[in-house]
Amino acid sequence: MKILFFLTLVLCSSLTIADSHYSYSEIKIGVENISYAEKLSNVAGLGQLSQSIDVTNPTIRQISYSGINDSWGFYIETASSISTEIATEQWSMDTFGEIQTNAFKIKANEISMKTAYNWNNALQFTWGAQIYTSSFTRSNFAFSQPGAQFFDDALIDLPREDGDDVPRYLLPSQSTNDAQTPQQALNSRVMPVVSVSEDQVGISMSVGARYDTINLSSIKKLSWYLDGEVILPAYTQVQNTQFETTTLSKSFNGWGVNAELGLRYHFTKTLAWVFAVDALYTSRDTITENLSNGRRLIVPKIEYSNISISSGLHWAY
Repeated sequence: MKILFFLTLVLCSSLTIADSHYSYSEIKIGVENISYAEKLSNVAGLGQLSQSIDVTNPTIRQISYSGINDSWGFYIETASSISTEIATEQWSMDTFGEIQTNAFKIKANEISMKTAYNWNNALQFTWGAQIYTSSFTRSNFAFSQPGAQFFDDALIDLPREDGDDVPRYLLPSQSTNDAQTPQQALNSRVMPVVSVSEDQVGISMSVGARYDTINLSSIKKLSWYLDGEVILPAYTQVQNTQFETTTLSKSFNGWGVNAELGLRYHFTKTLAWVFAVDALYTSRDTITENLSNGRRLIVPKIEYSNISISSGLHWAY
């Protein structure tokens, strides 16, 4: 968050270098629906572990466009979750069914800067970079039966050498190293205050196009715009509390698309009310790191989407 704050100050201060060509800003408040899904294939050779959840958060979105001359300009855009909804998350394995539930909340923040080339009065081509963060927290862990018991029994039955630890299906804060302790007895070892958090920070590149009728002479009270872009994550860094002090990172390990449709009602030449719908989809591949002590850390494949509806003010200068 400190990085985002610093970049916001730097980028916003650069607006003063623009000429007096057409420029505007918008600020919108609304709601976002975040869909978050994880998949981890071939867990212990027993099947795919997966979850999918939706949460709805209030959001604030801002955009500033500064015209440098008749052909060029640049955008600064931000989007942030204001607060977070807590929902119940369910984990399943394709072999055993549902095995776990827990509470889940997530928030997202993004700042981007894009260069714009004006093809004509309505069409722009854009390209630039974004810094994005997402953070989630899981808590209130519980087994889902009978799937959790089936999974635990299958782990115990896996072949192992003499002296090897017995693999068990455990929730955070649980521990056992034998095959005899019943899974039900482990429930008393779950501490209600235990939570697992993950922070993801990344830099991505984008290229896209924007069609906006605001500069067309035929527009009087209404104008609309359509914006679309393709996103390529250039660098991703993940920190998870289960990994202690280890940070995982990966470059060019996914893709995404983003689109926005907006409608404005103009009170005056410089002031308007704006209503917009944004849709973002990104996919990030599995991140794996082998440690020197023989452990292997894995962050599952992630599919993330964010659909928001927001409304606010548009002013030109």
